[in-house]
Amino acid sequence: MMKQTFLRGTFLLFGLLFHLLSQSLVCCSTSLDDSLLKELRQRCPLADPHIHEDTVLSGAKDAGKYEVITHATNLTACVHACCNSSKCHVALLHKENCVTVECFNAEVCQLTAGFGSSLVVVRNVDSRNLEGDAQMIAQPSDNKTHESVKTDTEDDLLSSDIKSLTQPTNSTPVTKDRTCEIGLMDCVKNEQCVSLGNRRKNGLCQCLPTFYRKTSTGECVEKESTSPMASKEAESTTHHPDGNGGKANSFVESSSSSDSASPSPVVSTNEVPQKESLSSPPPNMSSQNPVEKLFVSIHNKTVSLEAGCTFYEKRVTLSAYAIGETLGYKYEWTLLQQPDSDDHGSVSDTNSQTITLTHLTQGVYIFKVVVDAPSAHGEAVGNVTVCSPKRINQPPKAVIVPPSQEIKLPTSGVIIDGSGSTDDDDDIESYHWEMVTAPLGYKLSDQTGPTLQLTDLIPGTYRIMLRVKDKEGLEGNATTVVNVIKETDYPPTANAGGAKIVYLPQTEIILCGNTSTDDHGIEEWEWTKGPKDSGKAVDMQDTRTPFLHLSNLEEGHYQFILRVTDSIGQSSNTSVYVYVQKPNLAAPKANAGEDVQIVLPNTTVVLDGSHSTDTTQTTHWLWKQISGPNYAQFSKTDEVKVNVSGLTKGKYLFGLTTWNGDDHTVNTTDNITVTVIQDKNVPPKANAGGDFSVILPASVVRVDGSKSNDDVAVTRWLWERDATSLAAGKVINGSDHSPVLMFTDVVAGGYVWKLTVWDEQGASNSDTVSIIVKEGPHHLDEVEVVVGGDIGSMSYSQLSTLLQKLELFLHTGDSVVAIHLISLTGLPHSGHVTLTFCLCWERGCQGTRYCINAWHQVMSESSELLDLPLLSVDTVVCQNNCSGHGECIQATRECRCRTWWMESFIRRHMEDGIQNCVKSRPPGSLLDSASESDSDAEILFDSRKMKHKGDKQRNGYHKLARIRT
Repeated sequence: MMKQTFLRGTFLLFGLLFHLLSQSLVCCSTSLDDSLLKELRQRCPLADPHIHEDTVLSGAKDAGKYEVITHATNLTACVHACCNSSKCHVALLHKENCVTVECFNAEVCQLTAGFGSSLVVVRNVDSRNLEGDAQMIAQPSDNKTHESVKTDTEDDLLSSDIKSLTQPTNSTPVTKDRTCEIGLMDCVKNEQCVSLGNRRKNGLCQCLPTFYRKTSTGECVEKESTSPMASKEAESTTHHPDGNGGKANSFVESSSSSDSASPSPVVSTNEVPQKESLSSPPPNMSSQNPVEKLFVSIHNKTVSLEAGCTFYEKRVTLSAYAIGETLGYKYEWTLLQQPDSDDHGSVSDTNSQTITLTHLTQGVYIFKVVVDAPSAHGEAVGNVTVCSPKRINQPPKAVIVPPSQEIKLPTSGVIIDGSGSTDDDDDIESYHWEMVTAPLGYKLSDQTGPTLQLTDLIPGTYRIMLRVKDKEGLEGNATTVVNVIKETDYPPTANAGGAKIVYLPQTEIILCGNTSTDDHGIEEWEWTKGPKDSGKAVDMQDTRTPFLHLSNLEEGHYQFILRVTDSIGQSSNTSVYVYVQKPNLAAPKANAGEDVQIVLPNTTVVLDGSHSTDTTQTTHWLWKQISGPNYAQFSKTDEVKVNVSGLTKGKYLFGLTTWNGDDHTVNTTDNITVTVIQDKNVPPKANAGGDFSVILPASVVRVDGSKSNDDVAVTRWLWERDATSLAAGKVINGSDHSPVLMFTDVVAGGYVWKLTVWDEQGASNSDTVSIIVKEGPHHLDEVEVVVGGDIGSMSYSQLSTLLQKLELFLHTGDSVVAIHLISLTGLPHSGHVTLTFCLCWERGCQGTRYCINAWHQVMSESSELLDLPLLSVDTVVCQNNCSGHGECIQATRECRCRTWWMESFIRRHMEDGIQNCVKSRPPGSLLDSASESDSDAEILFDSRKMKHKGDKQRNGYHKLARIRT
């Protein structure tokens, strides 16, 4: 009885260990490369084309026979090695160590998590003697909703398994249980074959109940109670049939036990309701009898829906395993959680060790099992996870545009577009262009983008392959062909022109071969005399150019041969004849062409004399106008064709005269009539010339409107002053009725004139122009001098003497003053001479501060020094500020004083003669108050004094004093 209990507990503990290790797998994996699948498909059909990352075999060292392949350092080589061995089932790569595995059965070759390892199932295990669900190497769990419960013990176990796989086959440890078959003597001394499941013949060799496996030798030895080490090893054997020691026991308890201190093996998005403690004893147990705690585990299941299905079609079983000393277990299953769906599925055998589930939908089903016995109790929670359908990654499809193309040199570049390549996940990871075949010497540059650009191609055929890969490494490819055709270089074609006739005394001519052609260009030119030449002497120049210059020709005929050569040496030649004849003394017959009629607004005609006969290269041409409404304009008059422009409405007669040689007396003449008609009248277009400005002094202002035009002619002009224009200035020579307006006597300001033009039909058009007259840069410095004399009797000599004397009077010790005369006029009525000038010296021109000095100097020394009396000197622009109490009138130079201010009589007539404005005074104080020295305070004081006298006017008016003059 104890032996059976031990065997059952050992088997359940092994299953629980496998269950916990398998929880760390995920639902997804990568796939083998397409090229590798194609290579292996014939020899080694794959049961599973997926690459299982971070995966090992759950049975670790007991999974089967292992062999380390030292020459395989990558997964591809490792899979090849496994495929080449007929007994290999699994290829496992840990870092760079390849291990091939021969699985003795599918139960121990379950896939589980193994960090840093990659695994590929190459062959199925022979399943003829296997039962249940283990018909092939079990696939890993892909339930992403489960959280792996890893401890330091688990990591040590996985690390130990991986280390054992990477050891040589002759050093495999013997501390693990060996596989065996029930009924056969496969086990050694002190061992027995323990079945792996109900009705299964295969099992594991394990120590007898009173023995334990010694870790140093791997043998089963009898327990010795007196030895502490033996007791420790026996305790290890009791709880760990795989012989891994205390670490394995700790891993199992933390991962599989239903004790409340252990973490739950299930993690769900919805909290699982805990109605009662899993470790509490059943209610029917008597508190007087001890209750044994059963260790219960459930092998969780993960399945995936088929593509296009909403529920799982197959049956799913969920089994509970109890470990304890009691037999006759009773099971009770309870559903704790299921997916939120209208279709809840079904469950059967809820009071047995294994329940069966059908018609499951996507999500997590969580069950609780309660295991009872007469003196034992245990509980556990398990789940079945239904994943969404696994997406089968399809390899990308490479698309090249264009699939083939042909180019012809000199085009030496093409662009090949692979951006149209597609993938089922729209995620192409890489593009790789590969040159399959190419002309010798051409190398493809490294280009990894979707577009390939080829340059500097040479003739030949290029076959190029595009490989595209997705993120999972699947590849698609396509090829394109580019044919580069060598360019055909055709020979050149020589062309020396037609035969030429030369009439003596002309002895020179130029032959032109520039019309010769080649597809790539002519490199060389060569002129020679031909064999049919008359033998006459001739001078040949520029024989290596397209233009042959012949001179000193004699009467007779000449043959010349032109040979042209292209860049690769191909050549072509042609010949041309030159005939030299006696002088043609007969006059050519002139033909000026047929009469021409044009319609306005066209005003141009071409006169063509090319239809004249008996002409030679010595023929002379002469065109002239005989009559017409106006004078036409010829482009040239001595050519066979000339352009005539500027025509207007009416008839024109033109004549052509031709002669040969130098004797122009032997000639012929022909005339042509050109008629210009007006189909409809177009109004004229006035053009006043555009706005402009004038700077004084300006004697005459000209406004040009001659650019006004009409389809026939402008017959009338009229200039009118605009209402906003200045009135000063007068029009001269009646120019207001001509194309150009001229007016004089302008002053500073703005002038606006309107020009109106008419044609002979009376249609008119107008345009305006603005003229801004600006003061000169020195207008404030201009001085005006009036001398006694008649403008009609003053000679130039008198004027020069007057200016020279004025310069002497104004001369100072540090500078020489020169007078720049601006104008010389006569005053109305009196006829006195008025001179306007500027005083200039090295630093510039000025006159304001010198005009008064000149007046006083001349008048004080002697006015008789001048031939003419000096009447006045003043600036042209009045600059007297009238002592700040009035304004100067420009026309009279007089001060207009403000109210209560008056001119100083004493200063004006007895002192410097300068006009000013001073405060008015009562009668009797004129002489005292006339001086500018009186201050404003004195004036106010006098006013107050008058007020104190109390003189009141009876009629309300003040009596003003009489001023003597």
